Amino acid sequence: MIVFIPVLTQGQQSISDLTANAEEANGQLISIYDLDVFAYFNISDYDTELKQAVYKKSEDYKIKLAELKGIKNESLKKSFYTKLQEPFTNVDYNLKQGGFEIVLGENWGYGTFSARVPKSVNEFLFKSLPTKQVTSPMMGKGFFQEVLLIKMSEENGLEIENDKQNFDIYFFFTPSGKEKVSFKFFNAVDNAYAGWYDMSGTIIKSDKVRVVVANKVSGKIYFDKTYSYQPPVKK
Repeated sequence: MIVFIPVLTQGQQSISDLTANAEEANGQLISIYDLDVFAYFNISDYDTELKQAVYKKSEDYKIKLAELKGIKNESLKKSFYTKLQEPFTNVDYNLKQGGFEIVLGENWGYGTFSARVPKSVNEFLFKSLPTKQVTSPMMGKGFFQEVLLIKMSEENGLEIENDKQNFDIYFFFTPSGKEKVSFKFFNAVDNAYAGWYDMSGTIIKSDKVRVVVANKVSGKIYFDKTYSYQPPVKK
């Protein structure tokens, strides 16, 4: 079998061009926003509330806190990215929709650890994503999947279908703060813990996100669109 790898022409951007100008987001970003000196600097010597309270009065803690505040201020200007790895593996091009329907999450799962905040990717909230809720084919009425439609030409769709394992979806963003969220989740485990749960938490958000689909081998970009969130106007 002969596999043809597309070659970028001069002037075309590749995914490596975009990621070179951004930092991959990880759990440390949460520590930065919380100004959590212990987590960010991996300080584990103070394992009780009293020990931590005493350490917070030290000069060393104050120096590290000042440094972390500076890092937080810089992060408000930086571009980050997170990605879904091989999201097309079990997804085919939808001719009627003109693209791929990517499932970001569901309102049910086996264990509350699998709960995902609506319109989030890897624990980052993107309220501008134009997702929709579709009935879960496995659970039926009352249960849904949250789906993001990635529209593209049939030609590009065919290239993805023929090489699914080499495509990722990237989400580029600059943090705009944190937001408290709440949602309902059904725990479908077969024991006394089954049932609906009220989930809540605080999550890093961005009001604007750039969604990019790219072949991680060739670097070619197949989808590139930016979505911005506009808060509803209060009457």
